[in-house]
Amino acid sequence: MAVAHPADAHTLQAVLNAVHLGFVEAFLVGEVHAPLLEKLSSETAAWVHHIPASDAGAAMQQAVQMVHDGEADALMKGLVNTDDLLRHVLNKTYGLRQEGAVISHVAAFHLPILERIVLMTDVAVIPTPSPEQRRAQLTYATALAHQLGIDTPRVALLHFCEKISDKFPLTLDYAALKEEANEGVFGKVIVDGPLDLLCSLSPQGLADKHLTSVLEGKADVLLFPDIETGNAVYKTLSFLVSGAEAASLLVGTTHPVVLTSRGDSIETKVNSLALAAIQIKKD
Repeated sequence: MAVAHPADAHTLQAVLNAVHLGFVEAFLVGEVHAPLLEKLSSETAAWVHHIPASDAGAAMQQAVQMVHDGEADALMKGLVNTDDLLRHVLNKTYGLRQEGAVISHVAAFHLPILERIVLMTDVAVIPTPSPEQRRAQLTYATALAHQLGIDTPRVALLHFCEKISDKFPLTLDYAALKEEANEGVFGKVIVDGPLDLLCSLSPQGLADKHLTSVLEGKADVLLFPDIETGNAVYKTLSFLVSGAEAASLLVGTTHPVVLTSRGDSIETKVNSLALAAIQIKKD
């Protein structure tokens, strides 16, 4: 794992926790929070390598280059701006973008009330997805669901109501996505929408509204209409729902990219590293 500029104790602690758990070998590129490294046991220190860089920009470039060149399997964002790191990820010479691919983001939550993992897209990258970008988001999220052992992911296309209407053009896009899913364009998935959040996740919610859905209120994937909705739900679950566990990844890249928020907990960052490790193993 190449970590770009882990100058904050928060990110570095998450990386060191993952090293201690035995599923990460860390290459710390650029400035590090030195006091944490000084406390490492010799056993853990053997799996941690510090690579100096002149500044944060150089650290980002070198970390991305390492992954591009096969010297590391995945990339993690440190104390840098997301937009700055994405510019390096998208670089045509040493970047990590799949040729012609849409870059998006998938978050995973384990919610105690549901007792299962729910994937969400996009909460961090694409402001207002076009139909093409939405297709890519659905493809990425269901691929990750398959990697997590979900045989036939149930995908909810989120809206505030359940009716397809010309007044809300997004619902027409949803209708087209459902038709493509029914034709097998996205593989082994079940897609329905528009649906509100309650009807997507709660069989009782469907019953209370006298509605039926092929998802049966048991969605595995939530496709958000825009980044505002996705980000608000992500942060609500992260900070207000007791026991919720989260992880997230950039998708559409040649290698896993752990792109967590500065406000994410250490646990969320460790979970995100674990999600990247699962993706590497499955690939």
